[in-house]
Amino acid sequence: MINISYKKFLIFGIIVLFIGAAVAPNISGYDNKTSINSLKEAPSNFPLNDDFINAFWQFDECSGDVVEDSSTHNYDGTRYGATWITGGYSGCALDFDGVNDYVDLTSHVKKIAVNKTDDYIISFAFKSTLNSPGAILSMTGYKNVPEFRIELEPNGSLLFKIWTGLCGMVLYSEEDHNDGQWHEVEIFFSGITTDPTMWIYIDNNLDGELTDWLCDIENGDFTAATIGKRASEDTVFFDGTIDEFKFIKYAEGNEQEPPEIGGPDHGDPDVEYDFSFTTYDPEEDEVEIKIDWGDGDITNWLGPHDSGEEAIYSHTYDTEGLYVIKAKSQDFWDDSRWSNPGYEIRIGNQPPYPPTIDGPKYGDPDQVLTYFFKTADYEEQDLYYIVDWGDGTTTETDYVQSNTTVQLSHSWDAKDDYNITAQAVDIHGKPSLESEGYHIRIGDEPPVKPDIDGPINGPAGVEIYFDFTGDDPEYDKVSFNIKWGDGNEIPETEYYNSGESVTISHVWQNTGTYIVQARAKDIFDYWSDWGSYEIKIPRTKVYNYNIIELLFERFPNAFPILRHIFGL
Repeated sequence: MINISYKKFLIFGIIVLFIGAAVAPNISGYDNKTSINSLKEAPSNFPLNDDFINAFWQFDECSGDVVEDSSTHNYDGTRYGATWITGGYSGCALDFDGVNDYVDLTSHVKKIAVNKTDDYIISFAFKSTLNSPGAILSMTGYKNVPEFRIELEPNGSLLFKIWTGLCGMVLYSEEDHNDGQWHEVEIFFSGITTDPTMWIYIDNNLDGELTDWLCDIENGDFTAATIGKRASEDTVFFDGTIDEFKFIKYAEGNEQEPPEIGGPDHGDPDVEYDFSFTTYDPEEDEVEIKIDWGDGDITNWLGPHDSGEEAIYSHTYDTEGLYVIKAKSQDFWDDSRWSNPGYEIRIGNQPPYPPTIDGPKYGDPDQVLTYFFKTADYEEQDLYYIVDWGDGTTTETDYVQSNTTVQLSHSWDAKDDYNITAQAVDIHGKPSLESEGYHIRIGDEPPVKPDIDGPINGPAGVEIYFDFTGDDPEYDKVSFNIKWGDGNEIPETEYYNSGESVTISHVWQNTGTYIVQARAKDIFDYWSDWGSYEIKIPRTKVYNYNIIELLFERFPNAFPILRHIFGL
């Protein structure tokens, strides 16, 4: 009896042989389609809570080796040697001996660290009598590049340093802060401008400011972070007490939006009017407002105002006219762009708006054509129209209500192009601006029937290209209206030069015979007759065999043979 392995091998060989015999030779192309997914990662350092507190180590655990982050991010640090004390700036604090005490934050460094374009505020309280360098916060990258460091210097000056290896910024505060007293520190960094600015405030006084060029720096380049020592070495430790260490970060800056403006939209000269200006600051900072009243008067910065506060300022216009009020806001970091569009106010009697014109764009000599004119007066006063027909004649209407359509008819004697214009005049005799010209042609000839050229048949589901050519007797530009015969239509294409061949494609999903139709229109809306073209979309033979069915269709006696050989 044939063993099982041999049976399996023989079956496999027979099936392979059948497949080779059953599959008919096929020569065809194929599409190799690759799907490319674009992955966009959110910034890893973007704050998750509304107040932008990136980290807040309050040092109020009072015991243990975990220094907890009170923000929503849980950037907890690990204490090494520093001593918990109860007499901190607020509650407990950490006291560092200047020898080997520090807090390690390295596991969160890429989330804590900053980019050049970030805005941020670092605040903390400290006291020390240290008369040698002592690092308060330190973050570094590979071989100390880049470097971010806040350090107390031997003379009691506070150092804030950002260094990239090629360039950097170094700012020193005033001296004598190593007096053993508590000092409250706020360090600001504005990175949204070309030349960043840094400020050091100590005990609510500006103690240092620097604006300078800074090379690009990214949070992902940092590899270590510590409080109480330099992250790059073990020799520069802080000797003193640190408390309430907070890191507020606005990733990629916090650029302002212009104020929202409200108030009257019309008025009279020499009358004072109130306007409202409201700025919603992203971080709810206080803001100041600058106003351009549109008449040449621009205020200085006004305020400060709370975020969301409606600030009221008044202004008087001396002369009639249309004025556009614009405003910008600024917080501590930066100012916004001017509001765009601005807020419009019309002072005094305003003219009507320029009229609109509608009607035919072509006709024959002595043919009476009808046109429609409409406009509105700003104060909704009655008005009348003056129409220039472009042939040396004008028509003046009676007074009608504002925003009323007026119907007028006219005929032209000779073949030519004419430009109809209109003005409206209010009851005070103030005219509108002239309307846009309405261009017509008397004696216009339509385009000839379009020529259509393309294949006489093609496959379903594939783009098939046709050439459309429209000639105009006056060489006007033409557009096309195309019907594909399957219910799809292009109502109107863009305009093309007369005689230009234009290639346009279509896909028929179903087989059949279709009539492609096209007509051309000149710039005066005169349509040609329809041109037509027949195309056939034939049925395509599709092979969709199941391989097993194919085998037994080609070899109907194969299965009984297999049963006989293997006892199936």
